Amino acid sequence: MGKLIDSLLSGSSGTVGRLVVANVSGNEILRARPRKRTKAATAKQLLIQSRMTKSYDFMLPYKEFAKIYFGTRSGMKSPFNQAMTNVLYAFKLDYVLNVITPTYSEIEFARGSLLGAVPTGLTAATPLTFDLTWFENSNADPLRETDAVQLLYIAEGDSKPTFMENVAVRLAATVTIPLAPSFQGKTLHVWLAFRSADLKLVSLSSYAGTVLIT
Repeated sequence: MGKLIDSLLSGSSGTVGRLVVANVSGNEILRARPRKRTKAATAKQLLIQSRMTKSYDFMLPYKEFAKIYFGTRSGMKSPFNQAMTNVLYAFKLDYVLNVITPTYSEIEFARGSLLGAVPTGLTAATPLTFDLTWFENSNADPLRETDAVQLLYIAEGDSKPTFMENVAVRLAATVTIPLAPSFQGKTLHVWLAFRSADLKLVSLSSYAGTVLIT
């Protein structure tokens, strides 16, 4: 793939022979069109393809959020691209056993410069709920006190997480989340992040750990 500068093809899109011309965020890109596959995919190739599918499925619930709140564009890499790369790296490939194993603690759903969350507890004292607590680190700053909690959780073995926006504020230092009956007996992985009330800033998401739902 190449980037065209002052190109005769400027403003073009589509295909020219085996060349594909595309405009990506104002950058004109030229690449070769892949040839049709004539051989069956190998086990390794199928595993890599499966990881891409699983990663995309995982991101679907917070896809639109990540487009805005996962870092900033870096060259050709959009916030969404960076969020997808994060999930891909967290889904570990084992070419010997031919399996994909998520390392949930490595997954992030938000990246920003806002003061981050410090989880202090994750429990499930009441059936079909979990309680999440965090260190109240606003330091009496009114702007930080109103930062809203963004929450992500997934049951181990499920393909898609649940994403919840604005479930509490930083000052509260705790939130109780009700769950559907389908989560009973399952282990949940939980993350949280803060977003400013004006929607301009977000913190780096924090992995809060796991909790068994009763």
